[in-house]
Amino acid sequence: MAAERDGIGARGPETHWTAKGIFERWQRFYELKTSAKALTRLEFTEHIAYLLFLKIDHEHTQRSGMFASRPIAPAESWPCLVLASGEDLHAALTRLMTELGRPNPEDPRRAIASVLFQESRPWPVDRMAELGRLIIEEFDPYRWADVKRDELGAAFSLLIGGCRDDIRAKRETGQFLTPPYLLKVIAEALALAPQDRVIDTAVGAGTSLIAAHREMAAHGDRVDASAIAGADIDVQMCRLATMNVLLNTGRQFHDVPPVLRADSLRVKDRLVRRHERDVAATVAICNPPFKSVETNTEQRDDFWAQNATLPANFLQHLAITLPRGARAAVFVPDGVLFQRGAAAAIRRELLKNCTVHTLLRLPTGMFHDTNSKSNVLFFTKSVRRPTGEPNTDELWVYDARDIHHTDTENPLSEDDFAEFLEAFRPGEEGFTGRTESSRFKRYDRDAVRKILNSSGVSLDLRANLAEAQGDSGDPRDIARSIIDHLGDAQRSFEAVLDSLG
Repeated sequence: MAAERDGIGARGPETHWTAKGIFERWQRFYELKTSAKALTRLEFTEHIAYLLFLKIDHEHTQRSGMFASRPIAPAESWPCLVLASGEDLHAALTRLMTELGRPNPEDPRRAIASVLFQESRPWPVDRMAELGRLIIEEFDPYRWADVKRDELGAAFSLLIGGCRDDIRAKRETGQFLTPPYLLKVIAEALALAPQDRVIDTAVGAGTSLIAAHREMAAHGDRVDASAIAGADIDVQMCRLATMNVLLNTGRQFHDVPPVLRADSLRVKDRLVRRHERDVAATVAICNPPFKSVETNTEQRDDFWAQNATLPANFLQHLAITLPRGARAAVFVPDGVLFQRGAAAAIRRELLKNCTVHTLLRLPTGMFHDTNSKSNVLFFTKSVRRPTGEPNTDELWVYDARDIHHTDTENPLSEDDFAEFLEAFRPGEEGFTGRTESSRFKRYDRDAVRKILNSSGVSLDLRANLAEAQGDSGDPRDIARSIIDHLGDAQRSFEAVLDSLG
């Protein structure tokens, strides 16, 4: 078989492949050799993940002598897929997905596979010829284990990035992609080190964990497998995040799963399980769904307020469950900063129980086609003072709201946040060297006490910038958002009409 052409010989040209080249290869196959209506980009990306896992796992078993490893998938799974076609290929892949997607406590080496293949479904049975071509033309002839892992990871991340419209359409779980450059900025601001343990309770595509891992690895020490962990309620995103993290961090396929499927808001006694036992997190990075719907959290008797919106509940979940001293960066929409009722109660307790030191007001419409106004709250989990005084003594606000870019023309980049990073952590002394500027304003102890004593406890705070006239965002993004919502309304009315017969 072509894949074993040089099982013990010199490495081939795959070692020189680049992320751009790999991505373009996959992209061409999707655009030219698949039926777009039969398979979405997101489903195609999932199959790339499945085939990569199975092919690389098989290649590891073909190594010579002591370098060979036991297969994670059933023996000879890959050769069987290569030889099968039509309904036989569909049946073989279905059986394989079912077996690997089933948790097997007796075989911990399959733990990651059980997440990657959970509830997975193969390519449509009437399009098996396309899947067969993908296997035979794009995967079997090459040694994918020889491709540099960072290039392969970057290529897979690019493929996920191309799925943003499909991901945004997953309205039931409120999914959207957070720009990687922004998560890199957040990871740097949090001063992550190799000894940190980072979690994301709404992990999405896993980009936050990848950014955290890279920041920790940049300090030179080894970053172990328990350093990052995430959870998400969306099984499809868990599958994508698993492969995304595996490829971008070098984690072994038989290791502990970096991502688990779970409803984080139902978890009271622990955060994210990494090993056979819980490991206390030192850092949380979370961009939860921005759905405004209230969620039922009656089972959470530890919550400060019930019937809050989804992003407000993620904020209080982390503030309550994080251990003392843990740092957090949580994305929240504007409404969480000023809404009354449950949101106000959460803000009050947050200021009392945590050291809320920074609010970053992000440029409008950072998330593709949402036109959302969002922020990042940075805080450290504290213990209530015996005197009853709140832990938050001062709060700094960095306002980047007036920066207007689109994600298609003149997009934002890490450079746009260089000034924020310099202001956020000006030196080794931490926050003590901060100085005010037109973008960066300090709300001192008296100002914070005034906020706490007000009925609304509003954190809708600004720096010295005036409200920009163009603060609504780019007109093209607004137009796209309006069209999107009109489409949703039409579908809702059609459903009502259907129900009336």
